[in-house]
Amino acid sequence: MTPEGLINLTKRTARLGASGNNSDQAASDILSYLNNRRFEIWRYHDWDWSLDDISLTVGPTTYDQTLPSTVGEVTELAIQGSSGILRRYSRHAYLQWQKRPNTADAGDLVGYIYRGRDASGNIKVRFFAAPSESKTIEGWAKKRISALTASDLTTSFAYFPEEMQDLLYKFVLADAYRQMGDTRGDLELRRAYDSLKNLVGEEESQADLEIQTPPPDYLRFVRRARGKGTQVA
Repeated sequence: MTPEGLINLTKRTARLGASGNNSDQAASDILSYLNNRRFEIWRYHDWDWSLDDISLTVGPTTYDQTLPSTVGEVTELAIQGSSGILRRYSRHAYLQWQKRPNTADAGDLVGYIYRGRDASGNIKVRFFAAPSESKTIEGWAKKRISALTASDLTTSFAYFPEEMQDLLYKFVLADAYRQMGDTRGDLELRRAYDSLKNLVGEEESQADLEIQTPPPDYLRFVRRARGKGTQVA
């Protein structure tokens, strides 16, 4: 499905505006709904398909880093070749650590803080303590998305895979109904949020694992006992 296809489907279903007309007010409104919902779903969860590898070099003089423009949010970072992950601290906690007596600004890397964004909107981070020698930082970051415009309507849905596009449609259709004052809007919106929560649960569920340690004898005895009983012909 393309953005244009979603807009026209919403128009036909909600009977809003003229299907096939991408320049009327209804099309403009639906595109705004679509962009708002895309950003909302993006923020809602660190979707497996939304992540990308990240690699940085942090050294004694490069502990302040500006992340690539494609990075919208850092999820996990670690030092290559070392165990454990780097913790993200609040700026308040960082200042408390920095102001402690005998705190050295150089040493082993322990974490990082967000430092806002630069003039181009790219995320800035500070790693601390500054390492005495360069370290390679590896991990995952969430890809940034941008708002769709009228020139994007006939292109494929960037970022959102096909299995997520029905969710976008549910949200946009609910918004269209609500704009019209249609009571179906609230119902569709609840269904959309239910679907969103279910998708998060599906991503967070763990894969089946083989049991490495057999259950205790008592547990096996109880389970066998449950299967016994009087059979009625």
